[in-house]
Order: sequence, then structure tokens, then C-alpha cells
Amino acid sequence: MGQGCRTPHDYAIIPKIMEKKTDNQITNNNTRAGRPDSYMIMMIISGIFFLALHLTFVGFTNDDAYFKVIREDFDSLFSIVLDRYLTDSSRVLSEAILFTLIRMPFIVWQLLDTLICLLAIHSAAVILTGDRKDKKNYLVFLLFACYPYMHMGSAGWICTSLNYIWPMAAFLYALSGAVRRYRGEKVSGNQYRLYVLALIFAANCEQSAVVVMAAFATAAVFAIIDKKSKWYEITGTAIGLFGLVFAMTAPGNGARTEMEAANWMPEFFDLTLIDKARLCGVFVFEHYVMIPDVIFFLFSVLILFAGLDNKKRSVKIVSAIPVLIDVVFTSVYFVKDFIIGHKTKYDFTTPAIYMNDAHTAFVQLSEAAGLIIYIAATLYVLWNVFENVRVRNVSIVALGTGFAVRMALMLSPTMFASWHRVLIYLYFAFLGDSYLLAERFVFAEEKEKPMRRKVICAVLIAGILVNLVLTVGLQIRKAG
Repeated sequence: MGQGCRTPHDYAIIPKIMEKKTDNQITNNNTRAGRPDSYMIMMIISGIFFLALHLTFVGFTNDDAYFKVIREDFDSLFSIVLDRYLTDSSRVLSEAILFTLIRMPFIVWQLLDTLICLLAIHSAAVILTGDRKDKKNYLVFLLFACYPYMHMGSAGWICTSLNYIWPMAAFLYALSGAVRRYRGEKVSGNQYRLYVLALIFAANCEQSAVVVMAAFATAAVFAIIDKKSKWYEITGTAIGLFGLVFAMTAPGNGARTEMEAANWMPEFFDLTLIDKARLCGVFVFEHYVMIPDVIFFLFSVLILFAGLDNKKRSVKIVSAIPVLIDVVFTSVYFVKDFIIGHKTKYDFTTPAIYMNDAHTAFVQLSEAAGLIIYIAATLYVLWNVFENVRVRNVSIVALGTGFAVRMALMLSPTMFASWHRVLIYLYFAFLGDSYLLAERFVFAEEKEKPMRRKVICAVLIAGILVNLVLTVGLQIRKAG
């Protein structure tokens, strides 16, 4: 089909991604009179929100306290990073920053991490809206603010954020460059240099290396199909692959696996690959349904809304399955844990999800079935509700990659001990797809749905409040 026959939606990864550069895009400071600069307002709100949140954090706890002590055993930054590479970790870039920040006042990290959050939100706005005046810039903030930031304090604020939020923000920033190229916007040489540096930093962490490789490989395929310049996309794919190889060949990672197996999961080397996949999958599923998870529920509701707008009866029916699975399993756990009082207790060396008796086997197999049905129903709906092939492909690749990088931890004895922080890319895959679904089936002007808008806004506000209560509550407990 010739270019002249295509609509903007035919070229879009998301609705506005292929619009030509105008005086209204985030990459340009010019604005049109009469319309507020929603991007700038959103960034100011984001800055205030995340700075205020960060100022509640208690510094140098958990692993941060440990790293603060061992830093004093080494004469130089190079010596400790080299020692860690040989004995513990391939994340040399984030560790170099860690052992620098660990000697500084905690406020330095609080300010830097706030800026990292703003970089991630800015990059997401570039990717998702690309328009300073688009009111859906506010939706970008609301979605990001729903992420349970308390996960970044699970092993110490500094070390956890450097291994998860910082690489993710770097990835989003680099990806925004690919999106700008895809739209046909001009990218300067200095921007390319920053994008490549961001790619290198992101690829130095195992999970983000896989995400970089998957995202930029997808972007490279789009560029090849459209017969556009593809050097940047191929470079990003190569950097992601190199980061993964670097992690797999690092001596410290192998040594850490043996040490963590002894500490956290002695049975690890005796389990089959199927056992590991089963355990890891059920553990992930339990995370989202044992306690009501706002982001998981939001995504499930949006799948329902999207399906209800479809002409196919089968899509309408299947779209109800994800939210039903979420509600049913969460209700069962609520009754079991809080009304009956039989709470599921996790022990990292002998997790409760092992099938060591008939009751546990029934629960685990039910959850495995629920997970498989949820995935199948979600993929079926996404495949049918997006008319544009690239929107559909991107939504599925995002979810698949987010799930895959979490499931990859089945190859590590810390598949349980790593806890919630390693779900970050699955969380943001849910958030990214939630934006795509909400943009099309809730907030689109041609499909104005006032009641749906109210439901989604209520869920988002609830998510932010839950995030604040849990995160700030954790700090009060630590301070006490």
C-alpha cells in the first residue's frame, strides 16, 4: 500500500507516534495560544509528588547499610567494583554509582532519584503522547504514580533503585529516541550520544538488557519494513545483546548463584526446568491476586472495556475473563486470610507454594490454570481490539517481555527472595498497555464514555493513595 493511502493510525505504534513534528510536540517549546501546556503542568506535579514522597524515605537501611560498611574495606572505587565483578555482580555501572552515593548524605540520592523518576515520566510522555497540549499527559503521571514505589525500598533505597528504576528510566529515555525517529522528528547528535549512554547503562542490568534487546529489535523490524534508517535501532539491539552476554559470562554472577542457592533455596539445583517454571509462575500470579493489586485490576478492567466495544461476541465474552479471575482469586484469598485466618506464609527456603500435600497441590494447580487462562484471554482480546497491527504487536510484545524477564528468574535461586522489585517491567508493561487501552476505549473523543472515565479515574486515584499509604507507612515502621 502506498504511503498516500495510509492514515496516521496506520503508521502508529500508538495514535500519535507517526504525526509529523508540529509546534505542539514535546520536542518543541513553542505552544499554541489558548491551550494550557499540559506536559509542563504534569511535569511540575510529578516533581512535587515524587520529591515529597522521597523526603519521607529512611536512608541507609537493609543492603544499603551493609554496602556502606564494606565500602570502607576498599581503598578505591575501582577496587571494590572489580572485586564485586569477580565475586558477586556484573552490574559494574550501577555499582560504581552505588558505592559513590553510599558515602554521601542520603538527600543526594533523594534528589537524584526524584530526577530519575521525572526522566522516566518525561520519556513516557514523549513515547505515548508526543504533544505538549495533550491532556493525556496527566494520564501518564497518574499511571506512573500508581506504581508501588515501596518495592524500591525492599533491599535498601539506593541499591534497589539503581538496579531497577534507574535502568528502566534509561531504557525509556533511549526508547523515546527510537520513537522520535519513527515519527520523523529530527534528533541531534548530542541527543544520540545521550541515548547511547542511556542504552549502555540500561543494558548493564540483566532484566533491562533483555528489555532493551526486545524493544529495539521490534523497532528495527518496523524501520526495515518502512525502509527507514535503522542504524540506531540495530545499535540498541546489539547493546542489549552485549549486556546480556556480559552478564552471563561474568564470574561474579556464577559465584553468586551458588551462594544464593545455599542461602535461599538449597533445592534449586535438584529441581527440573518445569518445576522451576511452575513455581515461578504461581509465585508471580499470587503476587497480583493474594492482595488486591490496583494496577493488575486496572489493566483487567480496561481489557473488559476494550472487549465490550468489539463487534465479535467471542471477544466480548472473553474480555470478562481476566477481571473475573482477578476478583475471584482475590476474594478467595481475602476470605481465607482475613476471615478464616489461614494466611499463606512464605519461607524462602521452603516456600508454601511447593506441592508437598494435596491441599497445596490443589491451590497451586488452580493458580497455574488461572494464570494460563488469564494470559490466553488477554492475548486474545489484545489481538482483536486493536485494528492497527503495530499497536497490537507492541501491546503484546510489551506484556510478553515484562512477563518473560520475571519468569527468567526461575533460572535463579532468588526467584522468591528477589521478591516484588523484579516485577518492575511487568508492572510497567501493564501500565503502558493500560494507557493504550484507555486512550482508545475510554478517553478517545470519538468514543466518549463518561462512566468509564469515572471508573478509571477512581481506580487510578485509589492506586495512588494505596501507593502513598504503603510507602510512607513502611518508612514510619522503619523509623520506629
